[in-house]
Amino acid sequence: MKVLRSVALAVLLLAAVHVPALAEVCALPNSGTYFIVNSASEEALEVGQAGAGQYVKAQEFTRGGLQKWKVDRKIDLKTKLPTNRYYIRLAGEVNDVNFQPHPIASMQPIISTDKSIFVLAPGEDGLMIKSVPRNGDALYIYPITGLPTETRFGPSDGSSKFFWNFIPVE
Repeated sequence: MKVLRSVALAVLLLAAVHVPALAEVCALPNSGTYFIVNSASEEALEVGQAGAGQYVKAQEFTRGGLQKWKVDRKIDLKTKLPTNRYYIRLAGEVNDVNFQPHPIASMQPIISTDKSIFVLAPGEDGLMIKSVPRNGDALYIYPITGLPTETRFGPSDGSSKFFWNFIPVE
């Protein structure tokens, strides 16, 4: 009996030590409308206009209409539980403007009539947005001197330029 109590106490102490570390990791967002803001630059994802073929760049976070994104969390068909897989599209009345990687790997993402699935992976600096069609390459900022910050997909180096915060639109 004493051994059982000792083991239970050890487990509780271990859990108490690790709870603060778990609280620091970003939770996955539920379906809703969000601003998607980069952890390193504090710039938001934005398109030039609400039409297919537009590039998605990182711009100053102004809470503007072209910075609002509808995030749809997929539900597992067997368990009926939410997954870490999402569809992302530009919010608003136009339904066919989905966020997706550019067909050419070295180009910026675009909005298109085609849907694309993304996996959100939590980390200490926010959420990493990984592209399923790009085999897990992650969205990151690609600053260019004198021009708006581009966004691209590529292998993550773990830096904050690969992490994003999902801020609910109120």
